[in-house]
Amino acid sequence: MHLQHLTTRLLHYNLWANERQTSWLLTLDHYLLYQDNDSSFRTIDRTLQHVLAAQLYWYSIIVDEHIPSFDQPEKQDAVEQVVSELLLSSQKLIDGISLFGEEQLIKTIKASDSTQSRYEYILHAVNHSTYHRAQVVTMCRALGVAGEIPVTDYDAYLWWIENK
Repeated sequence: MHLQHLTTRLLHYNLWANERQTSWLLTLDHYLLYQDNDSSFRTIDRTLQHVLAAQLYWYSIIVDEHIPSFDQPEKQDAVEQVVSELLLSSQKLIDGISLFGEEQLIKTIKASDSTQSRYEYILHAVNHSTYHRAQVVTMCRALGVAGEIPVTDYDAYLWWIENK
């Protein structure tokens, strides 16, 4: 399997997992999404905003080779907007990166204090989102959410694409 195919599959996984988790989150009582929690970003909403900001940041580095400001203004009581923008940014990653060939994916680029291949930064961006999706699940459990939480593991995605 070529690097381009693996990269595209990984980016599609990121969108799929973000869609699954956010569509489920929007079925919960919205007050839970703004409830303070003992976690890195205080609330589920702020965690989603962080993932969105990170995806936009890494997109600029990977596609445009430009290091943008990571600081994004905090949105208040706008979880539906944040979810919409997160899904759009996930699709933007696919659209902007899937056309890269092998040579472009292995090309080294600079990001702040690190120089890695585009592919390494793509792996980081997707793993970063995965980390925070797991954090959101932990936050939900801490807030007393019981019941079916959607599985967003990469293996579940592979099963889904084989059986859809």
